[in-house]
Amino acid sequence: MMKTTRLASAACRVAGPPMMLIMRPERIIDANANRAAEGLRALEEVARFLWDDAAQAHRLKQLRHRLRAVIPTAMVLARDTAGDVGVGQGVADEARRSDLRSVVRANAARAQEALRVLEEFAKFLALPAEELAALRYDCYQAERDLLARLPGARLAATRLYALIDVVEGGDPVALASAVARGGAGVVQLRAKTLSPRAYRALAAAVQAVVQAAGALFIVNDHVAVAAVLGADGVHLGQDDLTVADARRVLPAGCLIGVSAHNPDQVLAAQQAGADYLGLGPIYGTPTKPHEPVQGPALLDAVAGILTVPSFAIGGLDLERTRALQSRIPHGVAVAGDLARAADPQAQAAAYRQLWHAT
Repeated sequence: MMKTTRLASAACRVAGPPMMLIMRPERIIDANANRAAEGLRALEEVARFLWDDAAQAHRLKQLRHRLRAVIPTAMVLARDTAGDVGVGQGVADEARRSDLRSVVRANAARAQEALRVLEEFAKFLALPAEELAALRYDCYQAERDLLARLPGARLAATRLYALIDVVEGGDPVALASAVARGGAGVVQLRAKTLSPRAYRALAAAVQAVVQAAGALFIVNDHVAVAAVLGADGVHLGQDDLTVADARRVLPAGCLIGVSAHNPDQVLAAQQAGADYLGLGPIYGTPTKPHEPVQGPALLDAVAGILTVPSFAIGGLDLERTRALQSRIPHGVAVAGDLARAADPQAQAAAYRQLWHAT
């Protein structure tokens, strides 16, 4: 009998705290309203201060204000930070953010999960669960839109665009890894002589090392391969698919670059929705012997009409780039000078330093 009484008493002690939590749903509402607002605010700051995107920042701000409008101010009275058994309990990945994508995903998840909790527990207090559900779905869409823009934001910060062309010889995977580690923000694989199947296999290997080094990977010409691999982008020539046709195949956020050889082609590509342009050939190049050399005058001719990032291309080496730097609107695309360098990683770093030194 005594044993039974002790067991019953212990059971009551264990059951006590959960019953107290169930009777205090206001604590759950308050905590999760704060979590959701914090996550949304972090996303808003990305749009506002990193991208100067007024429309997206306003949209996220409106989500925060809609959230606050459905949470009664009195909920804060239930707050008990000192008595919160979850304070200080974290997991290892909460202390790490490897890149901007991880910041966006972590804060979007924080907001979405908190909104789901609010939606469920709002029913205890007759709060508008339908509006909280609508907020959650709007947050899903905001996350998608932010993630879709990430490659473009990284492209805008790139000054060295490396082209890995199999005609240069050597190991394209090792070269791609070296230049990406050296500071090339974008690496494109060009392999005109390979079949689509062979190109896809090589592209997968190059993509793995490029993205591991933190650079964007661009497929040359093969839109279907870019879609299958989930590449960061595809580059099109004047005789390839149109930008509109490529958009129908590619996932949202996949960059599309276009080669432009004169001002009319620049304007047409921008009007079609190209994310970036390759301008050239500035000098003669063995990888594009059929293209008429445009000379540095092309850079001057398009300087006033460019609305997207552009990369001067064709026969550029470090010295020519240094001489033209003040006339280059955005960055340079380089192939041979990197492939033939004794140390491709150091050569890529030297290009990057040109812009960091200014």
